[in-house]
Amino acid sequence: MNKFLLSCFIAFGIGANAQITVNENFEGTLPSTWVGSGGYTPASYSGIYTNAGCTGTDNAYGVLLFTTTAASKTATLTYTKPAAITANGKQIDIKFDYQIDDALTNGSTGALTGNIIIAYSTAATGTTFTTLSTIPYNGATSSCQNITATIPEGLITGDFRLRITATSTSANNNNGNYVFLDNISIIQQVTAVPSCTILSSPANATTNVPVRSTLSWPNVANAQAYILKIGTAAGASDVLSTTLTTNSYTPTAATAFPQNTLLYVSVTPTNSLGSATGCTETTFTTGANAFSPYCGPLVSTAPTQTAPIKSVTFNGITNTSDNAATTIGTFNPHESFVNTVFAVNNNLTTIPFTIEGIALANNGWASTIYIDWNNDGDFDDAGESYFNTTATMNRTTTVSASNIATFTGNITVPSGVSVGQKRMRIKYNFCGTVIHNALSTPCSDVGNGQAEDYTIDYKQYLAVNDINKDGISVYPNPFTDVLNISDVKGVKSVSVSDITGREVKTLAPATELNFSNLNAGLYIVNLKMEDGSVKTFKAIKK
Repeated sequence: MNKFLLSCFIAFGIGANAQITVNENFEGTLPSTWVGSGGYTPASYSGIYTNAGCTGTDNAYGVLLFTTTAASKTATLTYTKPAAITANGKQIDIKFDYQIDDALTNGSTGALTGNIIIAYSTAATGTTFTTLSTIPYNGATSSCQNITATIPEGLITGDFRLRITATSTSANNNNGNYVFLDNISIIQQVTAVPSCTILSSPANATTNVPVRSTLSWPNVANAQAYILKIGTAAGASDVLSTTLTTNSYTPTAATAFPQNTLLYVSVTPTNSLGSATGCTETTFTTGANAFSPYCGPLVSTAPTQTAPIKSVTFNGITNTSDNAATTIGTFNPHESFVNTVFAVNNNLTTIPFTIEGIALANNGWASTIYIDWNNDGDFDDAGESYFNTTATMNRTTTVSASNIATFTGNITVPSGVSVGQKRMRIKYNFCGTVIHNALSTPCSDVGNGQAEDYTIDYKQYLAVNDINKDGISVYPNPFTDVLNISDVKGVKSVSVSDITGREVKTLAPATELNFSNLNAGLYIVNLKMEDGSVKTFKAIKK
């Protein structure tokens, strides 16, 4: 498995004034309540790894045990209960998953052996711990191993620490292993059903709330989780119904709240004994979403270190989005240029593009393109993603003296695309040799980069090669001022449109049509027949 150590994170957990309730899956930062130590040095080999969790695609805390040095063969991960959390003396149930991987992929040099040790302490500091369980391992595990342990009632009434230790008895200079920990649960049993809480942010009846606002509420004693319901009517949950172990909720780009909508919100604390009853429902009204119905707006994980897109050229048409930018800084992470229309004729099978973005030298940068060719409101269908995998990414390490990275290429139009306007999303971001998460999907938030949305006008290619239909012809073609129709029998009316589809002239049926007041160019002549049919001709005025 390819695993990568993260360098920036976000925290999880139920906060102040509740009994001990911890659910940590390492999808965000390593919270301040957790401290890792030991293992192979440098310390950069310990921390949160991507693609290391039990699904193979999520995150986990990992350490490397390697070499003959004793300190490099032992590592710990310790949770310390914050002072604001009340320990109620009840039983504590502990669960977690672990996985062992061969660090050198050379298992023939010796078995990977060692122990996973679970211990607790009733002191806020110090080295005195009581061992709950020792779990030996022998060899790499093909899947996560599930561990449970229990601290009996009456032992944890004040300070509390839980320590998970990983040791290796086989590590040497030719043999070592990774230990990954994930899905750690530390739950103290409760004494009563929790009381109600209420949404505190946004405040009741707030209007023009951004569609990706964080909702938050006060923690309450005895709550092990919170049932959050959001609906478009009182008591409804048609927008969201979920159970959270945190006292906040932030929608993703894909789950942004509906725009310009009055929403009803209830938060119900719950635990193993039951749920609070009669909790007050509040409301807020969302503002507009410039990216609806598509996912967005995207936000940045590095809002003060954004490298913006300078310009996009698509099929020979250029939009300069930020002419003044010269270096990274604070920029809007997601911009809408849907009023900028790139015209594309449907006789093209490939379309050229050029993307320019601000960049820093000695780094890798990449861009991706997403187009909703079938107009179903997303970029998820086959043929709608370009350069968004490690194998296909459009990446460069070349940065000009004016701090610009340039990407060129062609995209292929899928077969069977109908004419009409299409949404396109351009994404640009810092990128190593493996595709960055910010680029791999259309809805993932950006890091040190930016996204821009555009409109493609995919139009019928108008070749002047069909001047006779069902015995009727138009001539001469091209013409100067007068266009002749060979037969107007059965014709009810005549209309003329330009190549954009805009009607520019209507006439009564006649064998000679005077177009002297029209500019030179390509026109569509529509003969509306008495039987309801329409015969269409393309004609060029010189």
